[in-house]
Amino acid sequence: MSERDRIVEMDVALKRAEKFHGHLCPFLALGVRMSLIGIRELGAKGNNEDLQVTLMLENPSSYPCFIDGVQVTTECTINNKKLMLRALNNFSGIAVKFELPSKGEVTVAVNPTSFEALSSIMEKLVSENFPPDKFQQLVQRVISMSEEELFIVKRK
Repeated sequence: MSERDRIVEMDVALKRAEKFHGHLCPFLALGVRMSLIGIRELGAKGNNEDLQVTLMLENPSSYPCFIDGVQVTTECTINNKKLMLRALNNFSGIAVKFELPSKGEVTVAVNPTSFEALSSIMEKLVSENFPPDKFQQLVQRVISMSEEELFIVKRK
């Protein structure tokens, strides 16, 4: 897939996620981006009935935007039993495991350094009541950061 095709794919996925979720935010974009990587790495399609997704989070209730981004992009939901939430103790970060029996599994995690920076900026924005221009800058940052800088991808 060309870089142009990836940009178009990201734009379409973000618009779908924003419509579903109600607004565009950095963690929604993060969920969409991680899901597109997982799907790509497995050579899967979002609606593949064998695809299973596990979200690994310190506190799942703190990331509803992220969870919606994953659900919309992968079409795996808690209700169709293809999405599982796993709260992990002693874990601060976000990771998603994508499994497809015929193709293995891949885990996409947010690089801890990037996660700390994003979380810190988000906390500041929340305390300032979400200044729209700063908020959109952070969304653009999540969308435009290089995959290597933002994520750690492990294949099994």
